[in-house]
Amino acid sequence: MNHILEMLCSGDYVSGEEMSRKLNMTRAAVWKRIEALREEGWDIESGGKKGYHLDAGDRIDPVLWENGLQTYELGRQTNRYAYSLDSTNRQVKQMAIEGCAHGSLALCEEQTAGRGRLGRNWFSGPGVGLWHSLLLRPRLKPSEAPLVTFACACAMAEALEKLGVKGVCIKWPNDLILQGKKICGILNEVSCDMDQIEYLVLGVGLNVRKGAVPEALAEKAGCIEDFYDPPLRRTILSAYLLEMERIMKRIEETGFDGLEQEYRVRSCTLGRKVQVIGTQTFEGTARDMDAAGALLVEDDKGVLHRVLAGDVSVRGVMGYV
Repeated sequence: MNHILEMLCSGDYVSGEEMSRKLNMTRAAVWKRIEALREEGWDIESGGKKGYHLDAGDRIDPVLWENGLQTYELGRQTNRYAYSLDSTNRQVKQMAIEGCAHGSLALCEEQTAGRGRLGRNWFSGPGVGLWHSLLLRPRLKPSEAPLVTFACACAMAEALEKLGVKGVCIKWPNDLILQGKKICGILNEVSCDMDQIEYLVLGVGLNVRKGAVPEALAEKAGCIEDFYDPPLRRTILSAYLLEMERIMKRIEETGFDGLEQEYRVRSCTLGRKVQVIGTQTFEGTARDMDAAGALLVEDDKGVLHRVLAGDVSVRGVMGYV
């Protein structure tokens, strides 16, 4: 039945006769499949002589976006979609073990056990966010794995910018901020040995519509719909995959140099007073980043500390950002 959905994906009316001819089946068989799709929840209208029309709404089923991708690899391999998953990162880890190719993807409408950095829970309610994970097998050294997090942040920010969501900035290392509120988190999990990365699982949680943020977190977190009429989630996904592929190619060729300027322009951490929260907690000024993506923070005594993303949280002294 995916063939019928693919024919209706443009949003135009398609006549039963045309579908019958292209699918090499009777009009009655087409009608039966249309009815079966309706029973699955697809909103397909009948327009008399005009034929059938699909109102896909904000659904993210791969059949709605796979054929429109402009990427070479990302999103063009094994794509697994389910209404509900415990964790898209967990799903992609299983896909990696099964041998799925670089660029494979898992996505869902809701996660029941979504996770963020440092073991935090990530609320992932149904239909209000873009909850997905990519399987990457990059040509990078294990020490360069943090660069993929920065690439992801830049890619999503650039994709949103091109779709009309202006002013997205990056709070080191992995949060996207819109008008002072966190709208996106990134979880990068790596399987590697001393010499090479076997695979990398890149999870992204983007708050798109109202209801994506629990009331308890509303002071520091928000969603795109708080500030903009949000693009369709599948449109965001397609734009993000294209930008991610573009930036990944650059960092595989030139390392941090391939995204440094782009990251710095979007950073809302560099140059600001921050609090580093870890085994030791201190305040200072975020002065720079090194070639591995570590944050260099100068404390009040002038001592420069090299801060690693996997070890600490960094927050603004005067607020979350």
